[in-house]
Amino acid sequence: MLTCYTMTLEPQGTEHSRPEWAYHLYAALLEGAPVEFGAASHRDGATPVSQYLSREGERLVWRVTLLGGESEAALAPVLEAREAYRLNKEGVTLHVTRRSCDHIASVEELFLRSAGCSGLHRLTVRTPAAFRSRGVYQILPTPRLILQSLIKQWNGCFPCCPIEDEDGEGMETMAAGLLCRGYQLRDQRYFLKGNPIPGFGGNLTLDSIRLTGFHRTLADALLYFSGYAGIGIKTALGMGGIDHQFCVR
Repeated sequence: MLTCYTMTLEPQGTEHSRPEWAYHLYAALLEGAPVEFGAASHRDGATPVSQYLSREGERLVWRVTLLGGESEAALAPVLEAREAYRLNKEGVTLHVTRRSCDHIASVEELFLRSAGCSGLHRLTVRTPAAFRSRGVYQILPTPRLILQSLIKQWNGCFPCCPIEDEDGEGMETMAAGLLCRGYQLRDQRYFLKGNPIPGFGGNLTLDSIRLTGFHRTLADALLYFSGYAGIGIKTALGMGGIDHQFCVR
C-alpha cells in the first residue's frame, strides 16, 4: 500500500523557502514517530518514505508518500494530527493550511490506474534528482537508471508482489523499449548539511509504445509510480520529487 499526503504550508518567520527545507521537515516528522521506525527506516536500500517541498505558484507544497504498511502505521497519525512544523535552523514555523490524501491500497489498484494509458509519460522533476553508480553521481537521467531506482522502491513498497528480475533481462528490455520524446533539463544542486549534491531538474517525456505485453504494462505502472516514489537517491530527504502526468498522444 501507499498513501500520499499533499499539504500546503504557510511560513511564519521568513519567505525565502528552499527545497532543502524538506530535509529538516523529515527530521521534524520523525520526531513524532516511534524510535524504532527511524532506526530501521533505511534498511535494505529502500526508503519507506518519499517526500519533497516545492514552490508552486504562490503556494509552498509539501508532498509526503508513505511507502508500505510500516511507514503508514508510524507516520500517518503524525501527518494527520500536526498543524505546524518548526524548523529551528531556519528560524521558521510552517503552518499546515490545507491537507489532502491519496491512498492506493494494493499493487492491483496501481496497475488499474496506469492501465489503458497512451504510453506517454511526462515526468516533471520538482526537486534536484541524481543517481549514483559505482561511487559516481550521474546527473543525466536514462531509462535504465530511472527503472532501476523505481524497481528498488517498488519492491520495498509492495513486498507481497516484488519485481523479480535476477539477471536484469526484464529491466533491460523495458529500458531499451522506452523512447525519450522530449526533455528540458538543467543542472541543479541540492544542499545537505552544507554539502552540494550535483543533480538535475526540469522535465522529460518517456514513451512505452514500443513495448508489448507485460513489459508494457509494468513499464507504465512503474512510471506512474514515480509520481509517488520519486527517482534517484535521497528521495526521503527531499531529492528527486516527481510530478507525473499521462500525456495525450
